[in-house]
Amino acid sequence: MSALSDSTNGGSAVSAPDQDLVLLIHGTFAGREADQGDSWWQKGSPAWKELGTRLPAGTRLSEQGEVFHWSGDNSERARIKAGTDLLEQMLQLEASGRKYHLIGHSHGGSVIWHALRQATLRRKVLTGLRSWTTVGTPFLHYRTSGAWSLANIGSLVLALLLLHPACKAFFGFFTFALAAVLGSHATLDVRSDQEVGPVLAVLRAPFLALMDWAGVPIVATDAGLRLGSYDPQTGQSLFQYLFMSWEGWCICAIVLLGGYVFLVLSAFFLNPVLESLRIRAEKRLEQEAMKAYRGRWLGLWSPNDEAINGLRATLDLSVSFVSQVAPRERILFSDYLSLVSRPYFWLLAPIFNSLLRPQLDRMVRSMVVKTAQGNNRPAAWVVDVSPHPVVDSEAQTHPALPAELNRSLVERANRYARDIAPKLRDLLAEPSFVAGLERFGKDLNGQELIHTSYFDHAPVLDLLALHVGWSRRGVAPPPDTSRIEDHLWNWFCQFKHSVHETTDLDLPSHPSPRPHLVRPRRRRRLDAVCQSQA
Repeated sequence: MSALSDSTNGGSAVSAPDQDLVLLIHGTFAGREADQGDSWWQKGSPAWKELGTRLPAGTRLSEQGEVFHWSGDNSERARIKAGTDLLEQMLQLEASGRKYHLIGHSHGGSVIWHALRQATLRRKVLTGLRSWTTVGTPFLHYRTSGAWSLANIGSLVLALLLLHPACKAFFGFFTFALAAVLGSHATLDVRSDQEVGPVLAVLRAPFLALMDWAGVPIVATDAGLRLGSYDPQTGQSLFQYLFMSWEGWCICAIVLLGGYVFLVLSAFFLNPVLESLRIRAEKRLEQEAMKAYRGRWLGLWSPNDEAINGLRATLDLSVSFVSQVAPRERILFSDYLSLVSRPYFWLLAPIFNSLLRPQLDRMVRSMVVKTAQGNNRPAAWVVDVSPHPVVDSEAQTHPALPAELNRSLVERANRYARDIAPKLRDLLAEPSFVAGLERFGKDLNGQELIHTSYFDHAPVLDLLALHVGWSRRGVAPPPDTSRIEDHLWNWFCQFKHSVHETTDLDLPSHPSPRPHLVRPRRRRRLDAVCQSQA
């Protein structure tokens, strides 16, 4: 495997506080508790060691206790939380004056992007962040309802309607509780149904029925409805009745339960409205974050990446999950008994098939798609999946991996994928499907997919190290790029120009002619291309 620099000068050197820290962020389903292990992002793994030998002097990979962990759940909430945790670690590095680089694979890149957006939202300037790289990251782009759409207005109205009885219930409880503590003899009266109006009367009816079922007397009076049998003439205090009798406990519990239920329902309808406004604000925030950190980004992805293409395929999923209702053909003996239900099919089947079935099918399909996407944000729909953090006119200028490198990725994955059929056959031969599935999962090593085998390719590691070295060009000599293959350097030059950066690595790191893989004539042509594009 080729290297950018000698191991004695790279990440394997003795750690020093002033060295740049390179943090590796894993993706979905790749979480591990230990800092050390065989996963690409864990200390001591093959990919960790190979990348360490390529890093330029003055940089190092995270050591024990510095490795970043997150759950790896396929959930947007988990990714946002991981972004918050990563930002806290980044802010600690900022406070200590440390410089650092981020490399994220799969949704590890999404975690980095969430951290950068939150930093922008909190007006935190990340001066210590020198570079961030995403490898095979499927960025999910959301759409939501308009701020004043009918759905949002309807949800807001329902939230306010339900918030009213919640406030009334809590206010009534605390009023009586305060009266009881102060020694007052107030009776437990609530207004009648005619006074509160039809909406509130309907909403509170189940809780009044629950009190009646629990044995709490409800008596109609001139003041409205009197709850319970409390009578100050008996000498019993309101405090004793409310908090020291079974009837009082029932009233308190049911009133608080009613307030809580209405509060939860109000929050249920209010959540999508707030989330809709939040997502629309995030769209504006994305442009600001990308403007601030675009020049420090490098995106590595294959056009054949299974995760990106698979998630993109969910956008046009047209599978039907709810079948039509239709009479069965008379094949089995029991089918003859279904003749008595033919009028049911004649009357109800057309209504179900034309009205209910499309709605149910759309609902089930939406649940399946959201689960596959890990989209558990309210009022949000994934409308695009791309390897770019922001979908704009400039996104299309960011190139995918060079065709030669991509061909190598595909060919290697295809070689390992040939072994899947025998493993699948062994799975089906297991007496227990669960046991076979577990064995099948253990037999797969990730090299069967492009998405999980990026770090097994030396050119990918070379590009990662080159980006780290390029980002330090102002504080250290530029890395020796003479060992980078010319098509990789050409691609890197093109990508950095696509994010509005110039590649001043064109300058040779030593006066002698470059040996190895880059021919001088080709090198001069690339320099001219870079300068013309700048």
